[in-house]
Amino acid sequence: MPGVFPHKSHLLLYCLLLTGTLGTDGTANAEPGTPGSSDFRYVQPARPFPPARPGEPTLLTLHATRPEHLTLNQLRALPATQFTVQHPQLQQTFTYRGVPLRDLARRGGFLGRDIRVTADDGFIAIIRAADYSQAPIMVAYEADGRPIPTLKKGPLLIAFPPDRRFPPNRYGSQWAWYVTGISARTP
Repeated sequence: MPGVFPHKSHLLLYCLLLTGTLGTDGTANAEPGTPGSSDFRYVQPARPFPPARPGEPTLLTLHATRPEHLTLNQLRALPATQFTVQHPQLQQTFTYRGVPLRDLARRGGFLGRDIRVTADDGFIAIIRAADYSQAPIMVAYEADGRPIPTLKKGPLLIAFPPDRRFPPNRYGSQWAWYVTGISARTP
């Protein structure tokens, strides 16, 4: 390609950008699962947001300046991520699909702040902004392509990606299940 890449180094940079090894800002992309990784893949973009249907139950309340009550259909309209991981309490492996906490925090107006996750039984988990902004920690609504049954900790649960940054011995207690609310952590 004479003339397109006047220096061999330009060709090398182009190849690194093309393969995703080098970010567009000139910094090296970390391997997925390593600190600093931006391994954040969406399997579905946002879709048109549907209104709640009459009688459709609220599954998640996003406690923002103005609380938002979300149904399963509304959650499914938000951007989704998906990964396969072993649930630390159930000791079973599932392919979870759900909304990244990063997107819910953005929607609630508290992106960059630690998140408080509340569960139906009163359990509270705190998820650090540094964690959810760099990894696809999600509010999962599907396991293996089906709604998550109560016996498998559903209908909504927090799922951490299979990543060495989130070992079960340190993060297992943050795998909240029967999740009903998300809000900014207050000091």
